[in-house]
Amino acid sequence: MSEPGHALSLRRASKRFGGLQALNQVDFSVDPGEIHALLGQNGSGKSTLVKIVTGVYAPDAGASLELWGRPTEMPVAAAHQHGIAVIHQDLGLVERMTVVENLGITSGYGTRAFMPIANRRERARCRQLLAGMGLDVPLDVLVANLSPAVRAGIAIARATRLLQDHAERFIFILDEPTAYLSSEASERVMSLMRAVARSGSAVVFISHRLSEVLSVADRITVLRDGQVADTFTSREGDHRRIIAAMLGRALEQYYPDRGEAPEAGPVLRVRDLTGSRLQGVSFQASPGEVLGFAGLVGMGHEEIPYILGGNARARAGRAELEGRDLLPLPLSERIRLGVVLVPGNRQRDGAWLAATAQENIALPTLLRLPMPFPLRLSREHRYAVSQMNLFRVRPIVPDRKVSLFSGGNQQKIVLAKWMSATPRVLLLDEPTQGVDAGAKFEVLRIIVDAARSGSAVLIFSGDYEQLANVCHRVLILAHGRIVAELAGSEVTESAIVHAAQGASG
Repeated sequence: MSEPGHALSLRRASKRFGGLQALNQVDFSVDPGEIHALLGQNGSGKSTLVKIVTGVYAPDAGASLELWGRPTEMPVAAAHQHGIAVIHQDLGLVERMTVVENLGITSGYGTRAFMPIANRRERARCRQLLAGMGLDVPLDVLVANLSPAVRAGIAIARATRLLQDHAERFIFILDEPTAYLSSEASERVMSLMRAVARSGSAVVFISHRLSEVLSVADRITVLRDGQVADTFTSREGDHRRIIAAMLGRALEQYYPDRGEAPEAGPVLRVRDLTGSRLQGVSFQASPGEVLGFAGLVGMGHEEIPYILGGNARARAGRAELEGRDLLPLPLSERIRLGVVLVPGNRQRDGAWLAATAQENIALPTLLRLPMPFPLRLSREHRYAVSQMNLFRVRPIVPDRKVSLFSGGNQQKIVLAKWMSATPRVLLLDEPTQGVDAGAKFEVLRIIVDAARSGSAVLIFSGDYEQLANVCHRVLILAHGRIVAELAGSEVTESAIVHAAQGASG
């Protein structure tokens, strides 16, 4: 460590929301030069703890906070002025603003009070920040038009600017920063965290990707039900210890059994599909098959689910569901035919945040009913409860607004909504991002069960380990084209990594 004492020391932190005890007498500290991982299931209290440290919430009576050895009043005012930079799970970007506007909004665009913005210098600074993240993005494009991975990179670049502009001592908090990133982009974030720690600053890393945590963290603290369940060094821990602390029990199996590849003929045939990045992609998927798609960021695979699902336009090609071309059909007709999309950005595209969990889960059922129809709320309520139990949504409160659930529980509600449609083709863009380790197994089990029930399941993901363990085949894209196909025993994490990196140079 670069100096004695703690960079951050939170003691006896408690927070109650009505009848919910979100945190209960939690002690948490981070040392200078340390990467301290904060883990736990969705709803365990991680985000509440971060919001106390950053002044979003005031803790209940009895808590204390010290930053770099100095007592700090809570709620904390202007966290960045205390040297705290945060990348929240929702990234905190303003989607209707441009890249350059987002990169400068927390730093006053590099000016002092009452001074005009030096546009040329500001744009040069932004290009430098983006280059540090390996991003080549037009500065004047709206953030809303960028992929999740690029948006995450911009959020990290913006926090990096705060790091560079602020005092020498800094606390860098990353709340699920790699949830939207490919394996390659995630490694860049790991490198950034290591560099920050080497400089003497402190890093708090919140993630559900346990392999990343074990590769980068010095210490690991696990929360369960608002309390500290375990704290240990990364040398003392492994996947099993982390999961046991998170769940309060051992998890016997990390991935579900995908079963044998189906022998049925294809239900979906895609021919010469062309889009903004795709260049004549052809493939087919069979009932009962789990088909994965991978590639480095921007190589085109991320575009496929949105074209097939009806959320983006194809420039050319056909996508036939048992002989019927889907591409001319409106979104509602594709859903009625059983082609459904679980999008990667749940808050923007996947959930009706102002509505309740029950209303979200019931939506696909309502689309299939003739108009007008009587709403049977008691039946809708019972079904919502059963789906929330099945997907381990916590808390099981169907009349709670989706916006009030944690990020991982929002993802599970979106999955529960579309699985109720009994899809024939299930398009999944990063289906387990932001989902904790225990629930991840349940989500993947339900996805595998959907394939066994006859759905053709297409997974688009940068989590190569996940693809290797649940897919029967994996297609790798580079520069808009399929460059490799792995099947059966060929489907391994190392083979996917090699194919994606080797073909994308």
